[in-house]
Amino acid sequence: MTNPLPPQRPSGSYEQSLTETRAARKALEARIAAARRRRRLGAVVAILAVIGGGIGGVAWWMGRDTAPQTAPVVASAPTKRCSTQTPVTLWSAPSMQPAAVALVKAFQADPNSPCVDYQVISRKPIEAMIGLGKGQPNRPDGWIPDSPLWVQKVNQAAGLNAKIATPFAESPLVVAMDPAEAAKLDAQPAWLELVASDSPIRMSDPRSTTAGMLTLSTTLPLLSPEQGRVIIPKLAQQMAASDDQLFATYTSEPAKASAFPTSEAALAEHNRVNPQNKMVAVIPAEGTPSFEYTLINVSTNPAKAQGIEALRAFLRSEEAAKTLASFGLRSTAVPVTLPTPPGSIGEIKPGSTPNAAQVTAAIDVWQAATTSFQLLSVFDVSGSMNEKVGNTTRVRITQEAAGIALNALPRSTKLGLWVFSSDKGGGRDYKELVPLGLLSDDAQRARMAAAAASLSKEVDGWTGLYDTIWAAYSKVKASYDPQRVNAVVILTDGKNEDPGGGLSLEQLLAKIKDATDPKRPIAITTIGIGPGVDAESLRKISRSSYSDYYGAENPADMTTVLAKALFDHECKDGVCA
Repeated sequence: MTNPLPPQRPSGSYEQSLTETRAARKALEARIAAARRRRRLGAVVAILAVIGGGIGGVAWWMGRDTAPQTAPVVASAPTKRCSTQTPVTLWSAPSMQPAAVALVKAFQADPNSPCVDYQVISRKPIEAMIGLGKGQPNRPDGWIPDSPLWVQKVNQAAGLNAKIATPFAESPLVVAMDPAEAAKLDAQPAWLELVASDSPIRMSDPRSTTAGMLTLSTTLPLLSPEQGRVIIPKLAQQMAASDDQLFATYTSEPAKASAFPTSEAALAEHNRVNPQNKMVAVIPAEGTPSFEYTLINVSTNPAKAQGIEALRAFLRSEEAAKTLASFGLRSTAVPVTLPTPPGSIGEIKPGSTPNAAQVTAAIDVWQAATTSFQLLSVFDVSGSMNEKVGNTTRVRITQEAAGIALNALPRSTKLGLWVFSSDKGGGRDYKELVPLGLLSDDAQRARMAAAAASLSKEVDGWTGLYDTIWAAYSKVKASYDPQRVNAVVILTDGKNEDPGGGLSLEQLLAKIKDATDPKRPIAITTIGIGPGVDAESLRKISRSSYSDYYGAENPADMTTVLAKALFDHECKDGVCA
């Protein structure tokens, strides 16, 4: 009785292409190994030719274990002799490193290649930025970044003058998506749909990853300022440290990373290694920029530089194109066609690559949205906050805006909530609803959400503004966190009206001046709603304390102004411009 055949996995065109790709890799490795054997044999033959006295000695070596030869066996002279090899260290972007190892092996197998021993080491862009400094130990001789934008950053950060070479390979940016989620799409989506939906794509950190940098720099110009102020913080909340982390999250908990930008090559590699957790590619309708791989010479040694130049020429060859394709990478010199995972949406359409200015602007916006804050929010609940604005009221708008801000702020934020009017208990014009606490604490987040939703219940009285500002400033000063931007945000629709007297503007400004420590700055950001605000006084207060005033003469614009005050300005060393 014969054993039954095991069940066979269905094999379609895509699976067949992957099989062929793996076969191509194995064939490449076999060719490299054979070439090495030939080179080793050739070297032995050459040595024995000298030892054995010429052709006769060679014939003796080749036939010593065989029958006598009727004619001498003449071995071909080796085409390449390397008594010494020049060591060349290459740093490579992680997404290129496996392919780069195969490429240099294939190049070294060529008898016409120079006598160079290439070592390829994976380095992330941030690591390269530090390690390429002229005084850094273990600097490489060459560098393969995955975007010329990193070369510009390194030149600026490390004081280099590295020349940006022509890319030898590329990999388009795609959105890796869970197949079930992709099946829900009605059509090929635009970038705006992907980042601004109720369940937006996740991103890797644009400050340190190419996928994040290209995505942010591509999408930001498509957003209106108002959209950006809401969308960017939301994306920042779900940021991952790397593409690898997002793939790992999808593999373990698909719902937590069901869609994120990455390279076409990284997606192909994930699907190869995780056949039970495959993802599909979604290409935005506007097109997509690409990871671009260049070989940069950073060596001042002529012999090493020559080895890098020789490798650069090989990287644009047809043989290199085949090797690149086996790793899901596209040669820029030899056209190739790569398979797309079944269920993918859209064809690869090259889009423009962001320039350095766009990247800088995008990262600045991101940084403003992700700076860690200790933030005490203080909302006006005086009687005028019940004034109608269309079909709603000022306080209702404030409640909604507070909810938006709460959802947009990173979980690393320390946040507290006060309200003020006049005589909120104990002879004070203010009342603490939620003490300062981390939003990473779900209980704190719940307390903040409940307090923000209850603002309308607190409306009553006059506007005890100046006493409240001083009390809030004093509270933050007492709990100062040197690892964060420490700030007070005051939102009001009026001017100081304290029936019990209290501080004057001059007294408040004097107190702030006396209490200010430049080494421990506290920013007071003021937001005015409606035409009755004393904008000039609020501006003086904010500008005396490392921040500025933001006004919304039309209360309907308050949501936008609040978002701008919180996210659309840069805070460095506690100073919010």
